[in-house]
Amino acid sequence: MKRSTPVVLLSILLAIPLFATFSFGKEIRYLSFVAKNRHNIFVRDLDQDEIEFKLDGELVEIGFFGFRDITTAYVFLLENSPRTAHFAISMPQAGRVNPIDRIRYEMTYDFFGPLTGSGSVLLGEFFKEVEILQPFTDQGELILYAMNSMQLNFTGVMFDDIEVGRVIGRGVDLLRDRSEKRKVMVLFTTTIDRESYGNLEEYQLMLRNVDIELYVISYAPRFVSGIGHSFTEKMNRYFFRNLVKETGGKALVVGEYAYLDELFTELKGSLQNSYTIGFYVHPDKKVSDHEVELKLKREKCKVSHRKYLVY
Repeated sequence: MKRSTPVVLLSILLAIPLFATFSFGKEIRYLSFVAKNRHNIFVRDLDQDEIEFKLDGELVEIGFFGFRDITTAYVFLLENSPRTAHFAISMPQAGRVNPIDRIRYEMTYDFFGPLTGSGSVLLGEFFKEVEILQPFTDQGELILYAMNSMQLNFTGVMFDDIEVGRVIGRGVDLLRDRSEKRKVMVLFTTTIDRESYGNLEEYQLMLRNVDIELYVISYAPRFVSGIGHSFTEKMNRYFFRNLVKETGGKALVVGEYAYLDELFTELKGSLQNSYTIGFYVHPDKKVSDHEVELKLKREKCKVSHRKYLVY
C-alpha cells in the first residue's frame, strides 16, 4: 500500500535537523573576541552564559560558542626589504642584527604549533610585491622551513615607498573566501608610506567589510615628536591603530629589540586565547553597518572585538 503524500512530506520534514527548519532566510555569522581580566591576563575559562551579545542594541541568541579549537586561517606577511634587512647577514657579535632576522627568531620556538593544531597557516614576504613562501598548511615544519629559507632582500639602498596598504589588501584577498570560522592576518613591517596614509579611509572601509582580524607588529620608533623624524614615522601609530580598530585586532609598535619578546608574548596570547561565537542574522536588502556590543557578566573584564558587522 502506498503512503499518502502528506505522510511522505511529514517524514521528510522530521528528518531535517531542527535548526535547519528555522534558518531559512537567515545567514550565519561569526565573531571572535579576546577577554582580559583586571590584571591584564587573558581569560581562559569563560562560559557561554556569561556573554551578552547585541546587534544594533537588540539582544541576539548565540548559537555557537568555541574557544581555541576554532578552525582558523592565518596569513603571515613579513616585510623582507632593505628596511628590515640592513645587512647582508646578521652578526650579533658585531652588533649587526637585521630586524627581519630578529622577527624570524621570535617565530622559531613553539610559535606555530598551537596555531596549526586547529588551523592552516600561509606564510608570505613582501618588498615591491607579495611573494608566497608557503601556501596554506597545517604542517609546522613546512612553515619553519619556508621561513628559514628566506633570502634577504639586502641592497644597501633604502626604500620608503613600499605600499603597505596594498600588501594588506593582498592579505584580504588571500583570506576572503576561506571557509574557516576565524580568519587572521598578521603583518610585520616598519612604517607606512604616504600613498597608504592618503588612502586610510579606503583601507578602513575594506577591513570593515570583511570578517578578518588584523594584527600588526611595526618595527619603528614608539614615541615620535619634534624634529628628526619623517612624516610617515609620526603618523605610523595613528594609521595602524585606526586600521586594527575596525577588525578587533591590535597594533604593536616596537623600536628596540628589547621589547620584542614582550610584544610577541602579547601577540601569541591574542592568537591562541580567542573566543568565537556564531549567530544568525537577517541580511538587509541594502548592505549596511550593524553595531556590535559584547559584554561579559564578569566584573572588571575588558573585551576586544570588531565594532561593526556589515551585511
